[in-house]
Amino acid sequence: MANDKKQLQEGINTIHIEGIVKDIRIEEKPISGQDAISGEVDIQVTPESIHTLNVFSYKLNQKKEVSGLFKTLVTIRDEYKTIDAHGIENADKVRVETSGAFDNGKVGKNEYASPDGEWKSYPRLTAKFINRIKAGEVFEPQAKFTLEVAVAGTKEETRNGEETGRLILKGYIVNYQEQKDDSKKIYPFDFMVENPKSVSYVQDTYEKGQTVKVYGDIVNTKIVTKKFVEVGFGEPQEEIERKEVREYIIIGGTPPYEDDDKNAYDVGLIREALKKRDAAIEKKKEEKKKGNASSQNSGSGFGKPDPFANSDAKKDPFADPFSAGKPIDLSDDDLPF
Repeated sequence: MANDKKQLQEGINTIHIEGIVKDIRIEEKPISGQDAISGEVDIQVTPESIHTLNVFSYKLNQKKEVSGLFKTLVTIRDEYKTIDAHGIENADKVRVETSGAFDNGKVGKNEYASPDGEWKSYPRLTAKFINRIKAGEVFEPQAKFTLEVAVAGTKEETRNGEETGRLILKGYIVNYQEQKDDSKKIYPFDFMVENPKSVSYVQDTYEKGQTVKVYGDIVNTKIVTKKFVEVGFGEPQEEIERKEVREYIIIGGTPPYEDDDKNAYDVGLIREALKKRDAAIEKKKEEKKKGNASSQNSGSGFGKPDPFANSDAKKDPFADPFSAGKPIDLSDDDLPF
């Protein structure tokens, strides 16, 4: 967010996950030369909806003492009961939420360059503390998010060439806190709008370059479909198709922030952060591809585009966000970023 010193600050980014612990995969191991603990905790909101939370902590804090977060993650690993190991009747009910100014769960991205130089990017959820719900406490299974985003644009969803009636809201999430990697300070994120009234509001009200706060449901479920396929002879054969659906469904949002709102993102700072992100991504892709080519003792012909060669170059807000932004010809009026 913009302030007097013209710095881009992280916006609101919170999640509320409430459910039953299904599985825990946490281990202690050295990371960057320091003792640490990291892993994943699966939380079942419904039998069809399971959310994975990534957890991490170095063992020692700045005072060279064992950190409270490290101890908490050890407790989760050693003491929390799971559906897989103890059965659903005995598994712990838990909650991840942000309380007051305390920063806990977040929406993020797992991003990296593959050995062939392709940029991979997947949504992920992180949490610091996963609290057990005590007996007698209200238990309301849910998976929700609240985010401040910089709007990149909207696009009607289509499947097989047909409009579905749903709307894709493309935006950018700022993640400046404790981040030294320019590729992680800002990242593209897609949201889905389903309710017809909400679709109309977003289409008519949200514009590129604006800052908005949206909230909604985190969907992570598997859809199983069965069909019978005719064969040359004999009985038709059953085919089973399993599809995993991961979506962030917007159910509400604020009007766009006024330009002079202290929480409104500065468009110039967003653009600068995106340039730095692109440069960092291209560097990682080049390093991976060069390393792979070197191991195969063959040249790849991979060239690194200069993101600063044309200061007016912009990114297509409707391009695949995982492609790291191929340059296209858009004017400032088309896209403020």
